[in-house]
Amino acid sequence: MLEQISIPVTDQRSHKGALAFPDYAEPPFPGVVVVHDIMGYTADLRRHCERFADAGYAAIGPDLYQGGKPGCVVKTLTSAMTGKGFGYEVIDAARRLLAARDEVDANRIGVAGFCMGGGFALLAAADQSFAVAAPFYGTVPEKASRLQGLCPTIAQFGGQDSVFLPHAKRLARHLEELGIDHELHIYEEAGHSFMNQLEGPLAAMARHTPMHAAYNPDTEAKAWTKLLDFFDRHMPPPAGQ
Repeated sequence: MLEQISIPVTDQRSHKGALAFPDYAEPPFPGVVVVHDIMGYTADLRRHCERFADAGYAAIGPDLYQGGKPGCVVKTLTSAMTGKGFGYEVIDAARRLLAARDEVDANRIGVAGFCMGGGFALLAAADQSFAVAAPFYGTVPEKASRLQGLCPTIAQFGGQDSVFLPHAKRLARHLEELGIDHELHIYEEAGHSFMNQLEGPLAAMARHTPMHAAYNPDTEAKAWTKLLDFFDRHMPPPAGQ
């Protein structure tokens, strides 16, 4: 069941978020922070949280834009470009809130992100206390050293996404250079946003951009299977659970 919550980020600022728990297993659960794409706190984010919960994870999806406030949108996009600041503070606050819950194993919390959120997830996983990371078709820093300290990572991209495909190849080089336990998958049949059910005029236009952004349910199914398998291997239950 999905619940809307408030995530305290600072003494003066809170962001709403979606929180979902499994309804068929016994706690403590592994957890995952789910970071939205550039479209913000949409039905897609809530769908991803529910799907993680269905797979046995406690999932939290913070609204980086704080309800679409212009100042917060600008600060989030700036944070995405600089790799520090506003957006990462919200992600860490979501992680800390999840870790503080009695139902969650604080040592088994991962992070997943999509598009803009994929870039956030990758750097948050390098800088914060996550056990595993799953960035989808996000930006990758130029220098491998920026990812020093990265946890085990599964990254997935669309082969028809000519804008982000170079980022996928760069990430593969970085992960090999750093010796990070990883999987990197490129789906030749898909473009950008193959995990996101985009709607409206912008969605129709996005199909015809160099990113070839479009939801692809077959690729989504493959990607979810690979993600969950990777998460299960890197966040196994404690002995005796």
